[in-house]
Amino acid sequence: MPDQSWTCLACRTRNPPYSEACRDCGTLAPAPSASDATLSATPGASPAPASQQPANRQDFGASPVADDLSPARRSDESPSERFFASRKSPLARSRIFALLGLVVALAVAILKQGGLSSGTLVSVAILLLFALPIARYFRAQLRFGQPLVILSDEAIEAPNLAANEKRLRWTDIDSISFNLNHAGGLLTFHLKAVDGVRDVRKSWSGINPAKPTLALPAFSAADQESLLDAVRRRHRRAVGGSDAQQATIGGQAAQPNELRERREFQERIKALQPRTWLTPALIAANLVIWLATLLAGAEFLRTPAVNLLAWGGNAASEVQKGEWWRMLTATFLHGGFIHLAMNMLGLYSAGTFVERIYGPRLLLIIYLGSGLFGSALSLHFAARQAVSVGASGAVFGVAGALLVAVFQHRDKLPKSFSKQTLAGMSFFAFYSLLQGFGKGGIDNAAHVGGLLAGCLTAFILPERFDLDHYRRNVTRRALVALVVLALATASLAAMAPLATVDQGRIAASAPILDRALKGFDSAMKSLRADQKEVADGRLSEGDADHRSRSVHAQSFRRVADDFAQLSFRPGDPRQPFIKDLQRIAELITESLAMASVVDAASGKIAPADPARMAEIESELRLVGERVTRFRADGPRWPGVPAN
Repeated sequence: MPDQSWTCLACRTRNPPYSEACRDCGTLAPAPSASDATLSATPGASPAPASQQPANRQDFGASPVADDLSPARRSDESPSERFFASRKSPLARSRIFALLGLVVALAVAILKQGGLSSGTLVSVAILLLFALPIARYFRAQLRFGQPLVILSDEAIEAPNLAANEKRLRWTDIDSISFNLNHAGGLLTFHLKAVDGVRDVRKSWSGINPAKPTLALPAFSAADQESLLDAVRRRHRRAVGGSDAQQATIGGQAAQPNELRERREFQERIKALQPRTWLTPALIAANLVIWLATLLAGAEFLRTPAVNLLAWGGNAASEVQKGEWWRMLTATFLHGGFIHLAMNMLGLYSAGTFVERIYGPRLLLIIYLGSGLFGSALSLHFAARQAVSVGASGAVFGVAGALLVAVFQHRDKLPKSFSKQTLAGMSFFAFYSLLQGFGKGGIDNAAHVGGLLAGCLTAFILPERFDLDHYRRNVTRRALVALVVLALATASLAAMAPLATVDQGRIAASAPILDRALKGFDSAMKSLRADQKEVADGRLSEGDADHRSRSVHAQSFRRVADDFAQLSFRPGDPRQPFIKDLQRIAELITESLAMASVVDAASGKIAPADPARMAEIESELRLVGERVTRFRADGPRWPGVPAN
């Protein structure tokens, strides 16, 4: 029996007989020719269409097809075109990232709850509640194997068209606009005025009946370009225009294809440096350092400030003691995984493009210079009373350099690219700074400093848009930028006001606090042991009175002295608790060291100052009650400001 299977010309996949579309890429089977209707195909041979089409698009010839939009076909009619969703499209990649984000969110929820518990199950249920509608959206937008857009000479039909009617006749469309975005773009069909159809977006669905839209992220980059050209071409023909009337030299349409312009521009930029190595190297350095701190005792989500200070965090008190290197090392430290991930995502997004237009050496100047200047400005604000860490200042500098480069050359760049980049970077900077001003624990001074330094450096450094100009000026301007950044950073750091909190002393207090708490417990146990021995008759009152002054009073005095050396951050909730413990140690020391007398009537040992002893006992009861309440609530540890 002859083999009637067929081979897809797009992806070369062998498909079973009578299948309508390729099982891998979705390309429809070629229409059979007249000879194919009577003759069997040669085994191993594949049908030979007139021309090979892109992977996810199929053009049909003059033979009619069952789901053609035209009510009747004419011999002079242009073939219909079909466009399919691609597994390499931006939307398909977004689906993968959404799945990974869900997995990370589940892992974080489990870590925060300390394992599987009722709280974890609630968090999982909430995440799934949000994930289900997102999954439905991706499923509706990515209908692999089914045509998402069908174009004929009469109409466009698309199941994902944001309109009540999924089929629009070209003659009903007044004009077509296109808005470019990172994922591809959005086609808007401006319909001709019709009675009863208002040009107003419905609040409940977001659909404007007078302006249906079609998003393109479900298609591959090549198909997006082809679809945009095809939609405009068929609309021109339908409304009476001709390709010849609206063509320019080279046969290109007078209205440029924004997607093609962007792709060609990106190809030119990529040709400047096909492989970027510094941006991945900086990301790797930050990641390796974070992993090293994790192995050294850092916490996955939030690391105590005392640890970050020990590893090189930025603090005005320590920089003003001569440890200037902290302004650099702090830019490679992060308070937790989320802090690191957000900064590295920002660095990857802007750094790759900046590295191509400035080169790796100039990017390094921008990155380090912005990070240092951000740390210097932080000495005037957050670093005066906290430990500041993070690469955000450097990342803001890279984003600022991109803004300046695009702004300076906006007339030479594709308008869609320059407009989109300026709007996107401006929104990123504004939103991030607004978040920093409105939320505690964020070192916004480092953000502002990094952004200013990046913009200033970019105004000095040459870009590769003009290679001859770049080669002539790169060395001289790089030296100028280095000098300006060095002077500005050093001057700003030198003018910083004195630190309000001594972070070094706070860090040094950690072992002293541990020693004091252990000493307090040990002294209390020893005192109670003597009291029990007196009650059991194994220790005389005279010996106990002597030990109270020679042993126990000395132990509690050392504990009180340790508590007195401690230093805390402003607002540290442990401070009242430690002050109460210090007061208890002082009162016990005073009571134990007080001279004793023998009562003439009873013969028992009594304090020399009974009134003062009564006051001590009364104050001990009050302070002890506060300590008990605090221990029941549990101490809270201070957070770590991040940038």
